[in-house]
Amino acid sequence: MEYVLNGADIKALEASADANGVSYLRLMENAGAACAKAIRKRFDAAQNKRVSVFCGKGKNGGDGFVIARKLYENGYDVRVFLLLGDPTAENAIEMRARAAHMEIPISEYDVHSPLQKRFILTSDILVDALFGTGFSGDECEALSALRAVLEEAEGTVFSVDVPSGLLTDSGAVAAEPVKADVTLTVMALKPSLTLYPAKRYAGEIEVVRIGVPEELYAPYDTVCTLEDEDICAMFPKAEEDANKGDFGKLLILAGSYAMPGAAVLSSAAAVECGAGLVRLAFPDKAYAAVTARTPEKVLLPLESNREGRISFQNEKHILDALKSADACLLGCGMGVDYDTKAVVESVLRHAEIPVILDADGINAVASDIDIIKEAKAPVILTPHPGEAARLLGCTPQEVQANRMEACRAIHEKTGAVVVLKGAGTLLTADGVHFLLNLTGDEGLATAGSGDVLAGILAAFLVRGLTPIEASAVATYLHGKAGEAVSKAFSKSGNTPSKVLDVLPKLLASFE
Repeated sequence: MEYVLNGADIKALEASADANGVSYLRLMENAGAACAKAIRKRFDAAQNKRVSVFCGKGKNGGDGFVIARKLYENGYDVRVFLLLGDPTAENAIEMRARAAHMEIPISEYDVHSPLQKRFILTSDILVDALFGTGFSGDECEALSALRAVLEEAEGTVFSVDVPSGLLTDSGAVAAEPVKADVTLTVMALKPSLTLYPAKRYAGEIEVVRIGVPEELYAPYDTVCTLEDEDICAMFPKAEEDANKGDFGKLLILAGSYAMPGAAVLSSAAAVECGAGLVRLAFPDKAYAAVTARTPEKVLLPLESNREGRISFQNEKHILDALKSADACLLGCGMGVDYDTKAVVESVLRHAEIPVILDADGINAVASDIDIIKEAKAPVILTPHPGEAARLLGCTPQEVQANRMEACRAIHEKTGAVVVLKGAGTLLTADGVHFLLNLTGDEGLATAGSGDVLAGILAAFLVRGLTPIEASAVATYLHGKAGEAVSKAFSKSGNTPSKVLDVLPKLLASFE
């Protein structure tokens, strides 16, 4: 996992490191050296290694002087340009002196100098060390000048910590930032590197560690990202003598005459992800469409109401089916009316197994969410921003403006595990600690994508993972599968059916 730390957390962590023997000066030296190493990893084999480093007057500029020195020591042709005059931060002053002692050219940036412009425009590497996390939010002449010259240059732009012009703790964009090709973020990810629209300016993101002892990060684990090794650690292991009962029994209530595909996709995803037995309950008016794919599922056709949705008259059949299941997925494509609301409420009141509420399952109880908190068994909610807004009585825009607060508020109102979907899906089981999933791309923003995710989640739940583990594994794998489809075909041609097709091969890499 990677930590996501805000500006206050970073300052506190630096102070903790200093108190534990890693001085502020050493942290700056280590930061610059680590960034230089990341640049060298990409350019040491190149023939042309001309470097322009743009330094501000604070700690980010101090990192820039160290980068310049480390690259110069390794044979790079380096020049440093000052955009705000000489540094004023104590350690940055020291790092400037060390760079000058090595006779690295350091000069005030002059937008009218043809010699400077020629060097910059022919540079292979351009290092943005102007503001980093120290940006206040206001457009200024130095930022404007840097942005203008970098837009004209053709070299690779490396931003140190965050692209200059971004606010560290927010996805909002106050002033037009530098657009980096690579952001080398120090110690940990920053919120602006995980949130849109700010993330669009970061390019490739690499976290560089700078010698802060791992145990000092422990108090700052509020938000952590998911990585391959985390999913491998949670992935369920099968015994050689296992039978289908060991892989769980899943009940899915989904679909309607108008939306049979949701039932097909969610049940197919559960089958592809190894659920031992998938029983699909659906309205009988959708029979032809539901039986078109995934022959592995067991069918439970139910009486339809006049709208082609599951009728509440099926309550006894549904409750009987619940008794023989290990988990229940409820809501995909069900529609919302009196009958489906009554079905959802009945399941929540009677189920003694974990229940996943997705899509219309969430919409059915949005006006009376206390019923979720009163449920006997664990509940997992998987809202997209619109559904989250209905649960909270606000707008989708308000949800997106502060996704963590929205995720926390839904948990507090419901007591459920929350999977707030979107770019940077957030998960929480306690409203205090959050997991952030950064896999996936815009190709997944299509109808049916959420049904596939819900089916994957349900499969790992019946296979024995805890609700938060199943949610983490599902969101990560769903995103990875989406990326694979986009790479093999296109983002525009990314469909839920194609995601289903790549899942088996993807799962093999985690087993």
